Amino acid sequence: MIQKLNAFLVCSIFAVATAWAEPPSLDKPLPSLAIAEKGELLLKDDEFSYRPWSSLDAPEKVHVLQYFAGTTSASKTFEPFTDLLKVEIPEGGIHVTTVVNLDAALWGTSGFVIGEVKASKKEFPNSTMVLDKDGVGEANWELGKKGAVLAVMDRQGSVVYLSREALSDQEVAETLALVKELIDS
Repeated sequence: MIQKLNAFLVCSIFAVATAWAEPPSLDKPLPSLAIAEKGELLLKDDEFSYRPWSSLDAPEKVHVLQYFAGTTSASKTFEPFTDLLKVEIPEGGIHVTTVVNLDAALWGTSGFVIGEVKASKKEFPNSTMVLDKDGVGEANWELGKKGAVLAVMDRQGSVVYLSREALSDQEVAETLALVKELIDS
């Protein structure tokens, strides 16, 4: 009886979770995503702490959000674009949020991944760095195992560009132009 009840509860929880799942799409705000376990990495007086993070807390400025698995190869998915942003966009011109799926990290590498995110937070203290310990984003945004997404949002929070894979050189240039246009508008 207890096994049947446990199976029922697991199925019910899965049904509720998938009913709320919604992938990001163009011309709409990002679907709600709340990460309570780990969450946003904060840095104050050289000390790190965490607080819950929500996609609903988007800044009122041009916003670039990237979500990827906590692996070295996945962290490079959008790197050509984000590296160009560092060079081409003045500090404070946009807000960048990076969400790392720790659940997809290779076994035994979570500590390394967290260390890399902390180093990035020190280098870019005004960016939002989020650790998704349980892969909530992967499930809620229907990204698939080790899925990734890059979203560019306007000041009102609507997604104006979306990619689930690495950008070609042409896409990098076009997306950078779009970001600049959004900043100037």
